[in-house]
Amino acid sequence: MSKISVFWYSVIAFVVGIVIIYAVPSSFGLTLPLTAKLMYILLLVIGIGLYITYNDEKLKEFVRIITEFLRGKPEKSTYNVIRIVILAIIPLLIGWSIYDFKAPKAQSPTGLRIQHPTIPGKFEHLVNPLREPEDEIVKKFIEEENMGDIGLEEARGLLAEKYMDEGRALYQINCRPCHGSTADGSGPMAEGFQLRPINFTDPGTIATVVESYAFWRVAEGGPKLPPTSTPWDSAMPIWKDDLTDDEKWKIIIAEYDTAGVEPRIPEELH
Repeated sequence: MSKISVFWYSVIAFVVGIVIIYAVPSSFGLTLPLTAKLMYILLLVIGIGLYITYNDEKLKEFVRIITEFLRGKPEKSTYNVIRIVILAIIPLLIGWSIYDFKAPKAQSPTGLRIQHPTIPGKFEHLVNPLREPEDEIVKKFIEEENMGDIGLEEARGLLAEKYMDEGRALYQINCRPCHGSTADGSGPMAEGFQLRPINFTDPGTIATVVESYAFWRVAEGGPKLPPTSTPWDSAMPIWKDDLTDDEKWKIIIAEYDTAGVEPRIPEELH
């Protein structure tokens, strides 16, 4: 049995290595990043290069076969035809690869993501009942706190402050980890999300929506965003089952106050 030359041994090793790099991960359902593939191919080439240059005999044998191929063998016409075909194909393949890499690709139009999708009808007409507590609720508050002959409007203001304080506490417990103590989106967990939590102090966020819209987003969270707001990268949880409606309204009052912005006033259609 004739011994395999250094050249063909190197070619076989390279082909086997390429097959392993591309075929093995796919057979196990694994996705190997292109950068990792290129790194493994580079290591494969370096390893083969070290094998070829291990001693002068191997290097001379490797170079000899390449030199003979480039010079050709006048006595073997078939060999020369194959050589010419290969030498013609190599630059064509290189040229096609470069063209394919640089040529613009036909891509489907990219859909525009809507940051503030249309609010569902069942939330559209909601009003925060804690902004201006009704008289009956204020009177009940006066009785519970034994405020005596305090005026109704003064008591209403104190009740609003109570809601604000409770909302701040709820915000710090439930919202601060992501949105931060100052509602600027820099909470201790903010860096761990693909889509960073919203900065409420930005005038382009909650200041542009009415309170009913904020209530909808708190209640339904990121998973309930409509298709027009894909991709669903938001980590906002669904709070409707964990917080009562009053608690959600209190949090909304507190987050607007903490961010130093006011909710948008609903337009009245005439």
